[in-house]
Amino acid sequence: MLLRKVILFAGLLGCLGLLLITGAGALQDPAAGAERTVIENAPILARGDEMTISGIAAGQPDAVYIWIFGTNYRLLSNRVGVEPDGTYRYVIGRAETREFAPGRYFAVVQHPMTDGEQDVSVVSGTTISVPGGTPVDLARLQAPEAAAALIEALNSPNSDDTYTLISFWVEDPWIRFGSVATA
Repeated sequence: MLLRKVILFAGLLGCLGLLLITGAGALQDPAAGAERTVIENAPILARGDEMTISGIAAGQPDAVYIWIFGTNYRLLSNRVGVEPDGTYRYVIGRAETREFAPGRYFAVVQHPMTDGEQDVSVVSGTTISVPGGTPVDLARLQAPEAAAALIEALNSPNSDDTYTLISFWVEDPWIRFGSVATA
C-alpha cells in the first residue's frame, strides 16, 4: 500500500495554514482570502496516523492558537509558538489520533493580529468569551456548532483576531487488495 502525504493550504487574512495528513489529495487556494475557500477533495485522516498543522503567520506574532473540534475530541486554544521566520508547527501523534472517533473534525488556527492579544479565549473550563460578548460553553455543543460558535466570536466586532478554518475527516484505516492473477 502506498501512503502519501497531502497538503491542505488554508489562507485567511493573517495566517497561512497547512494540514499534513495521509489520505486523499486536497487543496485550499491560499489566494482565496476570507471570501472564498476551495477544497477539491475532503482530506482524510486514518486513525493512528500522525497529523501536522503548520503554516506561516503574517506579522510574526509570538503565537497562534489551535482549536480542534471532533466527534470525541476537543483541543481548546492550544498555544503554538511562532518562529522568527513566521512559521508555526503543531503535531498530533499517532497514539492521540488512534483515539479519534470516525467522523468530521474542524481545526481553527487563530491569529492574534497586530496587538498580539488573543481576543477570543477560554475563560473557564470549556467556556469561551470575547470582550463585550456573551460567554459560550462549547462542551454543550456538537463539533460543527462548537466550531461555528468560535468562528462567530472571532468575527465579532470586539475581536481583531483572524483565523483559518480547516475541515477534515477521520476514518478507520483499511487496505484494499485487487484481484490476484494466477499463472
